[in-house]
Amino acid sequence: MSESRLSDSSLDDARSHHMAGRLDEAAAIYREYLRSNPSHWETLLALGTIALQSGQFERAQYFLGEAARLAPASLDALRLRGAALMQLGRHAAALACFDQALRVKPDFIEGLVNRAVALFEMKRLDEALSGLDRVLALDPQNAVAWTNRGNVFQAQKRFDEALACYDKALALQPEQETAKQNRFFVQLELRQVSRIAERALRETFDEVSPRFDELMVNQLHYRGHLQVRTLAERVMALSPPMAILDLGCGTGLVGESFKDVAAGGRLDGIDLAPRMIEAARARGIYDDLILGDLETVLAEAGPLYDLILSADTMVYLGDLGPTFDGVVKRLKPGGFYIFAVESKNADGWEQTPQNRFRHSETYLRGEAARAGLTFVDSMRDTLRREADVPVPGLVAALRK
Repeated sequence: MSESRLSDSSLDDARSHHMAGRLDEAAAIYREYLRSNPSHWETLLALGTIALQSGQFERAQYFLGEAARLAPASLDALRLRGAALMQLGRHAAALACFDQALRVKPDFIEGLVNRAVALFEMKRLDEALSGLDRVLALDPQNAVAWTNRGNVFQAQKRFDEALACYDKALALQPEQETAKQNRFFVQLELRQVSRIAERALRETFDEVSPRFDELMVNQLHYRGHLQVRTLAERVMALSPPMAILDLGCGTGLVGESFKDVAAGGRLDGIDLAPRMIEAARARGIYDDLILGDLETVLAEAGPLYDLILSADTMVYLGDLGPTFDGVVKRLKPGGFYIFAVESKNADGWEQTPQNRFRHSETYLRGEAARAGLTFVDSMRDTLRREADVPVPGLVAALRK
């Protein structure tokens, strides 16, 4: 309430509650005051602000609209009503609010940024870009404007220009999450990533966790967890009690395939999606489930294992160097790392059209040797089916 000049003692109390985050108490006082003073625009502004902060967007836009009607030059009422209307998807009405604010103050930076965002949401991309350029001419250090400029370029598929904008935004505000997230997706389009970002994986797998097993096993005909077991039986003696670590354990498909040989030993899992961890815990087969990124967890001090496994996890990592280095640290001498990847011909690794990664056997052998692991054996099979097309897989066994 930057424009507020309230002096009544009850309103002072309301403002104190509001500033302390006690929104319900503040709103009750404001509503009582409004009954006797229905044209007090600052009280309407305060009630609209509280409604906006509470996620009551329809209520917010009503109160703020009334405040703007009584005080048409109030920048706060106009910009906040526009923000509420944006949340409601009423972008044209929001644009009208921002335009009115800019008639009051043509160089109103926040109004200019919000106007450009509204134009972006209305798919009027060239106008949005022009508006953001005007902002940056007035305020070259505006990180939010740089981020939104990147968003426009991304929507226009001008990915190199988008990347430059996100880099500028993050140089100004290194912790800006929107810029970081959108920068990753631009890099994905440009084939400039060596792994899928933690946040993207976490959000994806948390969302799919309730139906993960049905999707993978019954719809995609996924068999990676069984193929890993088949190769393990071929290359090593599987006899309990063994200490086993399941990388990217998901809901526990791999763990189920190896729980017999972990009996009397231990079976641990790592996953970065909390809801996947919950699903794995519900199986009752794991001794410890670690919430975190596998590269980070493997690099830390921790238990040593006879066997480390991963089935449909390495497909989200291009550069497997950090994983292999971590595996070496956490394997007992003579221990095995057995895992599945999407198979690539020739050399190296590459990003797939589905934004996963496939790896060649040549790459796996070279990276294993660099990390101090011996390539013991491999087998080729269909990892899963997508659009009813087989996805070639490679299951490999490495030994420390």
